[in-house]
Amino acid sequence: MSTFAWPAALALLAGVVNLAFFGYVLRFADKPGGRSFLVVIAGQVLLCFSQAVAMLVYDQVTREVLESLFWVGAAVVVVGYVAFAFEYTGRGHALRSTWFGLLVADAVAFSALVLTNPLHGLAWRSFTVVPTEGVASADYAIGLPIYLQFVLLAAVLTVAIFLLIDTVLSYGPLYRTQAIAIALTPIPPLVAVGLWLLELGPYPELNFVAVAFIPHVALDMYALFRSEMFALNPATRRTGERAAIDDLGNPVVVVDGDNRIVTLNPAAESLLGADKRAALTDPLDDHLDIDATAEAAGERRVSTYADGERLTFTVVVTALTGPGDATLGYTVVLQDVTDELARKQRLAVLNRVLRHNLRNDLTVVQGYLGEVLARTDDPELEAMLGTAADETAGLLALGEKARDIERTMDRDVTVEAVAVRELLEGVVAEVDDGNGGDAVTVSVPRDLTLRTDRELLRTVFANLVENALEHDPGEPAVTVALAETVAAGSGDGRDAVFEIRDDGPGIPDHELDALHREEESALDHGSGLGLWLVSWSVDALGGELSFETEEDGTTVRVRVPGVLGDGVGTDDGGEE
Repeated sequence: MSTFAWPAALALLAGVVNLAFFGYVLRFADKPGGRSFLVVIAGQVLLCFSQAVAMLVYDQVTREVLESLFWVGAAVVVVGYVAFAFEYTGRGHALRSTWFGLLVADAVAFSALVLTNPLHGLAWRSFTVVPTEGVASADYAIGLPIYLQFVLLAAVLTVAIFLLIDTVLSYGPLYRTQAIAIALTPIPPLVAVGLWLLELGPYPELNFVAVAFIPHVALDMYALFRSEMFALNPATRRTGERAAIDDLGNPVVVVDGDNRIVTLNPAAESLLGADKRAALTDPLDDHLDIDATAEAAGERRVSTYADGERLTFTVVVTALTGPGDATLGYTVVLQDVTDELARKQRLAVLNRVLRHNLRNDLTVVQGYLGEVLARTDDPELEAMLGTAADETAGLLALGEKARDIERTMDRDVTVEAVAVRELLEGVVAEVDDGNGGDAVTVSVPRDLTLRTDRELLRTVFANLVENALEHDPGEPAVTVALAETVAAGSGDGRDAVFEIRDDGPGIPDHELDALHREEESALDHGSGLGLWLVSWSVDALGGELSFETEEDGTTVRVRVPGVLGDGVGTDDGGEE
């Protein structure tokens, strides 16, 4: 080896670095693209070492064998890099495609061609060893298969680079540095091969491809060590996005700007009764009465038949925007609401029957009971009739409460400035008339104002005060007070915390437990619809509700957001 054999030394260095890099990357073999990346490095090791040794060998037969191994290594690198690009960007399913199989077959055929070249001379002819710059360079007439292979490899590498660049464009800064670094890695070797094939540069007879793998592996190392190539993997995001659509039980269809189907998930295939490939480019309105390009914002319903059953779907259309906010297409999501609509219809019928017919009939019963009670002097009959009248009145009150719940739950939340003290005075006047208006004490500053829904807030206080009064067998004493104002749980502003205290026997545990269960049982259920109404109303206000029952009564804490001002205020004679 001449003291000037620097090309061989650089090729050997590239081989050693790649071999060490291969050993390190083994730990990432199970990551998306990990095994393909190892194939790339293995090909680079074969290419670099075969070229480094070849530069030191002057025997023509051995030198030609080493030249063949160089081309085999190049074929392995390209196939591995393309496979890596697909797996790393979350497109691993493409490795099962016909065209990738053809790419592998081409690499195998090309490798066999160069290894058997001495038998047929198709890859090159007139192979001779020429000393250059202290190393053994090869001089031979390159055959058409190598030129064609170079064009093919350049084309598929360009596709792989595009896939990685597309990751940068699609996902922005999250995977930018590693994707750009890996996308640039094929360029130095590709340029080196091109210069050598065209016999350009200061040493046209020398093949510097192995040397070009030094910047190549430097970029790989940057992506791995500096940018956490396998820790931040775009395959995770792309696979997650695909699974979010494909595994979603709801039909999802993506259409272009002309309402033609671009893709759809398995649920949509089942609904449309068409194979995905067959449905592509079909106008969506050929299958469903939906023109995504003309849909207004919001939701609407569409009905269709599937498997002999009429189904109703809520349709949500979302525009897909690209650079410059240009509309590229639309995502159409269909939510099956057939059973929900049927349940609502049944409930509406039952509600109308129970609320209207039953109320009318009970009113008649109540009238007759009062008439009979007025005409009898029998104490035993009076007691039984009185019990029946009380139960009838209770059922009528229960029906009214159910109607209040329906009205409250169906209305939209309307936020406005509400003077809490004024609202509470109205509530007390409404529910405390049976006690002369002296059973309820209000201790709330007159200047306390909340931005909230007036009717929902009134419903909360009215039901809690009414419940405290009705369930106290003695002389009831109820206090409604502002306990404190506290910083809002999220965002700016403050919340008002109210306490409603009574000296009654307390709310039964089974009624409080019922508020926290998803279902009611037939034998153990909450009897007070008012507590349900309070709970739902507080939730609608974005507040919190808690109960504390002791021997001397119950304290209900209600936290409501939306305090205007500093929330301190003054209580100027706040008792009712």
